[in-house]
Amino acid sequence: MDTSTHIAMGFGLAGLASLDPAVSGNPALAQAIMAGTVLGSNAPDFDYAIKLAKGEGTYLRHHRNLSHSVPFWFIWAVLLTAGIYPFFQGISAAHLFGWTLAAVLIHVFTDLFNSYGTKAGRPFTGKWITLDAIYIFDPFIMLLHAAGFILWASGLPSGIIFAAVYSVMLLYMAARAAASARVRAKAASSISPGYRKVKAIPTIRWGIWNVCAESDQYFITGEYRHGRIEWVHSFSKQAMDDPAITASRFDENVQHFLVNAEMAYACSFRRQNKYEVRWFDVRYRTKNHYPFMAVVQLDEKMKISSSETGWIHRVNTFDQPPQMNESAASQ
Repeated sequence: MDTSTHIAMGFGLAGLASLDPAVSGNPALAQAIMAGTVLGSNAPDFDYAIKLAKGEGTYLRHHRNLSHSVPFWFIWAVLLTAGIYPFFQGISAAHLFGWTLAAVLIHVFTDLFNSYGTKAGRPFTGKWITLDAIYIFDPFIMLLHAAGFILWASGLPSGIIFAAVYSVMLLYMAARAAASARVRAKAASSISPGYRKVKAIPTIRWGIWNVCAESDQYFITGEYRHGRIEWVHSFSKQAMDDPAITASRFDENVQHFLVNAEMAYACSFRRQNKYEVRWFDVRYRTKNHYPFMAVVQLDEKMKISSSETGWIHRVNTFDQPPQMNESAASQ
């Protein structure tokens, strides 16, 4: 989820903590736990420091990786507890640790529900785990928290308020996961069984999903809109047998990009006496643009001159958007 949601959930969890008698009876502990839950709710994303130190490509390679892994659930909680505890007198370190750990776990758990996912299973598995159910910023989840904060400010008991908020939120997340499965099944039923991977990617609008699929020969992308599937683009994998694309694979930013791009495709363009290669992940489509990209510039001898990666919105992925190849969906 986005940072604003994690911050809201940190404060909400602090409100929920008042259900714990040890917390409700000790104002100092309640304050310490609020610090712990707000920081703990954001701690797995402290790997943002990598971006500041090493740049966007390295950050994308490592984000939601080790920092979200099983050992770091406890490392974050221990570090934050150790940092907060000395500033509060007469509090229980065990309670502070427990609520801080809960905040870290909830961060990782909610991140599993969007299309980016995490490597939360490390060291037991190195796979990206994603449920493709909730957009990175979900208005309903934020509105739930806003309503909870308003009721809390009005004087109602925060524990009961946020017990209700998180009960509703869990039901909502389960419903979204079920909706994702239904969209994915509908998309799969509209194309050939040869497509071994079919994805439904949430958007900020509940009734609209991006859909994509991969076979041995093609990637295809489209949209689910209020019950109807429309496939709009197809990409032949044969087109990737291109010298410029092959040369671009040696670029560090492309290698960083490919770690995160679950369904990566590349196209090349001749620009006067040089080449431009654009790698993109077909899961993320905005009209005719696929913004999660790696862009590489090569000279006429196929030597890399520059590159970048990340969410790039300033260029169109295609000079002329490819139309859906009608034979692609049947292969």
